[in-house]
Amino acid sequence: MKDQFPYVQCSHCGTIQQLDPPEDMASYYPKAYYSFSGLSYSSLQVRLMKQFRFWLYLKSGMSFLKPIYGSWLDRLGAGKRDTIADIGCGNGQLLYELYASGYRHLSGFDPFIKDSVQVSRSLHIYKKNLFDIGSTFDVIMLHHAFEHMKDPDAAFGKIAGLLNPSGRLLIRVPVADGEAWSVFRENWVQLDAPRHYFIPSLAAMKILAERHGLELFHIDFDSTAFQFWGSKKYQEGQTLHGKNDLHSSAAVDAWELESKAKSLNALSRGDQAAFYFRKI
Repeated sequence: MKDQFPYVQCSHCGTIQQLDPPEDMASYYPKAYYSFSGLSYSSLQVRLMKQFRFWLYLKSGMSFLKPIYGSWLDRLGAGKRDTIADIGCGNGQLLYELYASGYRHLSGFDPFIKDSVQVSRSLHIYKKNLFDIGSTFDVIMLHHAFEHMKDPDAAFGKIAGLLNPSGRLLIRVPVADGEAWSVFRENWVQLDAPRHYFIPSLAAMKILAERHGLELFHIDFDSTAFQFWGSKKYQEGQTLHGKNDLHSSAAVDAWELESKAKSLNALSRGDQAAFYFRKI
């Protein structure tokens, strides 16, 4: 759209934060925004198959059976009797996959969806702002939602307050420590201006945890090739999902870019990470 949005970077912790965000952010979330597409349902037979596959994975530990959310639930110690919330859930597809795998106390929250919906007796999706949530949960997840919240300190404090005793929290978010920020700067695709109010650093996430009574017990870097091809498209003046779908250096093998992303993750230099917290 060629709009400009000034950001600053904290000289103490390295967090990147927007100086003067738009008052009306809703206009920057079009109907076609990726997390608002229609929910993809599974038939009863497919749900039973997914439950069996997940049970088999838990019993055997065989990695080829692990669904995308398997590592997150393992690390969080999330049991099927736990109350689980996904804040910034979009259409609720992740929660639906948990439901299909046998989880039964699931709630999703997103202020930008069209309407609240009851998917089943076990799964509710609410059109609701973080600060309007009144329930507490055993497990809370935010998958690339935290950076969409205007005041990170107030938001983190509210989220910590929604955890039950011994509650666990997962926040997946872009990070300012990654190599991609150093290389691409204003063309770094994860800035996603102006939707991302801020991009935290590892130091900032540790500060927030200590301030609000949580223990940061694990960090996984999980960046992908998106940091390269998306940023290169912006460098070349293209829109991310325009008709010209490839940047000029697209001849570079996709496997090579994914391999580079994995190498950066191993060095804690990927451009996004999963932060795991527990209530002290």
